[in-house]
Amino acid sequence: MNFEDAIDGILAGGRRRNNSDRMLVRLDQGVYHVDYREDPDHAYLVTIQRVPRIRLPLPAPILAGEVNGVRALLVQVSVANHVEVTLGAEDTPATRATTEAYLAAERAWADTPGPDVHPPTSPGAEAFPHLPIAVTDDRGTAYRISGGSGGGPETPWRMHWDFRPAPPPDARRLTIRFPAGEVELPLPVRANPV
Repeated sequence: MNFEDAIDGILAGGRRRNNSDRMLVRLDQGVYHVDYREDPDHAYLVTIQRVPRIRLPLPAPILAGEVNGVRALLVQVSVANHVEVTLGAEDTPATRATTEAYLAAERAWADTPGPDVHPPTSPGAEAFPHLPIAVTDDRGTAYRISGGSGGGPETPWRMHWDFRPAPPPDARRLTIRFPAGEVELPLPVRANPV
């Protein structure tokens, strides 16, 4: 068993979950012992830490760019053990019509059984991944996209990206760059991230 498989197994478990292949025991708050039958040479000690998510102040949505006639807006930036950047769309008759078509397709998908039937892609997940976004700070940290997700029926135009690493504790300003310009946001004083 490799380390990534062990972590996947841990994340799929509960507080104490035993089966013939694995034993997971909670030792303390956020500390777990994991043992796998197929890995007799190792046991795993896993520590999980809760990290506060700090929303940086945005006085109003900021134009990030335009994709296929839709104006993408920066609607939220947060810092935890990473940087989160979230886009939405300007509310227009065209975005409302696209939203209604998406929601109709979502309802049709929910009513269609079968393993080969896939949910529709949300409008934000369809359009906004093509919008280049970069994150920098006043310490020169090299941020990279580590994941992302598009909206669903509740937030069809949302597009969310995670950038890593977390800003260093001595960084004081975070800059988000996109085709329409950039925004500089103050960073609060933080403890050393995980």
